[in-house]
Amino acid sequence: MEAPIIRRTRDREGYLATAEGPRLWYRIEGSGPTLAFQNGVGVSTTFWTALARRFARNGFSTVLWDYRGHGRSDPPKDPHNVTLESCVADLGSLLDHLEVERACLLGHSMGAQLGWEFYRAHPQRVSALVPTLGTYRDAISSFFDMPRLAPFAFSAAEFMAENLTGLVKAFTALPALQPKIADRLIRKLSIIHPTLSPKDWLPPYLEHMAGLDPRVFFSLARGIRDHDASDLLPTIQVPVLVVAGDRDFFCPPRVAREMAEKIPLAELLVIPGGSHAAIIEQPALIEKRLERFLRERVVPLDPAAASVAASEVVAAAPFDRPPFQPILTRRGGEARIAPWSSDFPAFSPPSSPPRRSRPPRSPREQPETPPGRSPPPKKP
Repeated sequence: MEAPIIRRTRDREGYLATAEGPRLWYRIEGSGPTLAFQNGVGVSTTFWTALARRFARNGFSTVLWDYRGHGRSDPPKDPHNVTLESCVADLGSLLDHLEVERACLLGHSMGAQLGWEFYRAHPQRVSALVPTLGTYRDAISSFFDMPRLAPFAFSAAEFMAENLTGLVKAFTALPALQPKIADRLIRKLSIIHPTLSPKDWLPPYLEHMAGLDPRVFFSLARGIRDHDASDLLPTIQVPVLVVAGDRDFFCPPRVAREMAEKIPLAELLVIPGGSHAAIIEQPALIEKRLERFLRERVVPLDPAAASVAASEVVAAAPFDRPPFQPILTRRGGEARIAPWSSDFPAFSPPSSPPRRSRPPRSPREQPETPPGRSPPPKKP
């Protein structure tokens, strides 16, 4: 494993002008090995902001940025020029601008596919990959596990976005007018976790979607529909942590297991109850697992610091053994790291103490019959 590139920096945010004109917004915080966070299509930095800030305070340099036409970045002159390939080029330009030689790439949803293609183009600049709630091929067919209906619905929506852009934009702005109703609906449909998902992230996300050009959205969506990194995965030579949610209806966990099987010595974390928004639903779980992955396989600590870090993880665990313990298995003659098992002690409710039966009342304790009423009939 190559030595990580340690970057010392001062927190700042700014804009990077691209060759085509639109500026890319970015923010870099912390100092140390670089973690670069890639977003999903149609999403700004909503899901990564809190996690990036925590790692920036714990020995890492973190980079957040927005794609063209997303968040605080400028809209493109031609919405059809925003593609997976243009995002790969923009990420390379951003790392050049920030003087980052190598980085660990974390990608949510579409960001996972961006990570694969950046590694294909610049393997020497990638220290590790963390595809999170994403896929490696055709991101549309896996929606709700409907390989026939999902592409048909996508094509219909794409046609409307290209030919009835104003109408589609007005329609996507409606949820932003009633965010509470939208929140209740997606919880009821289990698109997000009904209880673990916080309530403060959806209004900004809906406002962002309301301002997004639908042609930019579908230009990127076409790219992740046609993308296929099946040939690349077996050749990856950097540490990989695949993160999945077992209730993710957009990128089902079976897709994550396929990825982990194809990548040599990849690790897999399946988040119990995790939806496509699991990053903000269970941030502590993801943070602990990611920190262990980085410290063990990407940026090893010296022995003394590693011992302290391990003891902190064990002390924080509510179970008898350290959480997220990888299990080495062998398949096809090769050692592989299987996902951490969930063999935690099953919960059994405490048994309630037996109810004390009250002794029968003595004749003196029997209630008197009120005057004018006949005594109740005795039970046989």
